[in-house]
Amino acid sequence: MKIVTDSAVDLPEEMFAQYDIERLPLQIVFGTESLRSGVDIQPEEFYRRLAANKENLPTTSQPSSGDFIELYRRVGQVDHDILSIHISSGLSGTLNSAQVAAKQCPELNITLIDTKTLSGAEGFQVVAAAQALRRGWPLDKILQRVKEVGEGTDIFYTLDTLYYLQKGGRIGRVQALAGSLLNLKPVITVDKGPGTYIRSGNTRSLSKSLVMIADLVHEKMQNRPAWVHVLHSNSPDQAQIMADLIVARMPDAHLTRGQVVPVLGVHVGPGCVGAVCGPADLLAA
Repeated sequence: MKIVTDSAVDLPEEMFAQYDIERLPLQIVFGTESLRSGVDIQPEEFYRRLAANKENLPTTSQPSSGDFIELYRRVGQVDHDILSIHISSGLSGTLNSAQVAAKQCPELNITLIDTKTLSGAEGFQVVAAAQALRRGWPLDKILQRVKEVGEGTDIFYTLDTLYYLQKGGRIGRVQALAGSLLNLKPVITVDKGPGTYIRSGNTRSLSKSLVMIADLVHEKMQNRPAWVHVLHSNSPDQAQIMADLIVARMPDAHLTRGQVVPVLGVHVGPGCVGAVCGPADLLAA
C-alpha cells in the first residue's frame, strides 16, 4: 500500500522520505505565475515574495482531478492499494478532486481519508498511517489508528495580523477591521466536526496568545505523552518563545518545529505562530 497526501501538510521534511509518502502539491498563483507549493517555491522564498506583494496577494488552488488521476495511475504501476489522506474538506476542495479521480481509476484500490484538519495536525494522521503500514497492519486497523490520532490531535495558532485572512476571504472585512482596531490577537483552532476554523479565544497581545496556546496544548494532552510540533510563518523568534512555553509546561514532550507551508501561508501571512499536539504513545516510531 502507498500513502498519498497533499502539500497542506506541515511536518519535518525528512519524515516524507523516511516513510516514502507522496505529496500532490496545491497551487499558489502570483498574477499569471502558477507555482506548486513546496516544489516550485519553498517557504523562505515564498514569505519574501509575500512581503513584497502585500497589495497584490497570491491566491491558491487545489489540485485538479486530472492531477490526482495522473498521480494515482503512476503510483498504481507499483502498488494498486493507495491510501489518500487530505486536508479538511471544510477548508479545501482537494478531497473532492481526489474523490472524482478515484472513480476514474477503478483498477486501483483507493481509500480516501478526510482528516478534518490541516497542517501538522493533518501530518500526524499521515504519520500514524505510515507507521501502521510499516508494521504490516491491515487496512481496517490502519484506519482505526488514524481515527484515534485524529481525535487526539489539536492545532492552535495565532496571527500577527488579520489582513491576510480577510484578503483571502476567510473572515469578513468588518470583522478584520474590528479586530485590528481593538488590537485583538485571535487564537484559532479547527472544529473537527465540519473541519472548519473556529476561535478558541482572543487576547490583546501576541505574547498573551502564545501563553494561551501553551496552556491549551497542556490542557488537551492532560499529562499524556505528547508530540508537539511548533509552527511559524517567518517568525523564528516567536517560535522559540512558543517552544520554551511548551517545554516549561511539558518537559517530556517530543518537540519539533518548522515553517508553515506556503499554500497555508497565503492565508495566514507572516507572523503566524502555533502548535500542534498529538498523542506520542500512538505516534511512536
